[in-house]
Amino acid sequence: MYFAVGFLEMFMATQRTYWISKGRSRAAALLVFFESFVAMFVIYQVATNLNNNFLLIAVYSVGNAIGTYVNLEKVPF
Repeated sequence: MYFAVGFLEMFMATQRTYWISKGRSRAAALLVFFESFVAMFVIYQVATNLNNNFLLIAVYSVGNAIGTYVNLEKVPF
């Protein structure tokens, strides 16, 4: 689950940046709305699960990296 959330978060962030660069402000604003929900989920999980679990942090980080890569390299714009 942490991998999927990390992937989704960075995929949306990269897409938002692309849309902003293309002047698609309405689409970017809508995406930021959904990004906020994902960000609040991550903050909630960190705040409620403060145990020292390096594996979950690593899996989330890999999801972030792959979400960015897929959006930049594999999604046709």
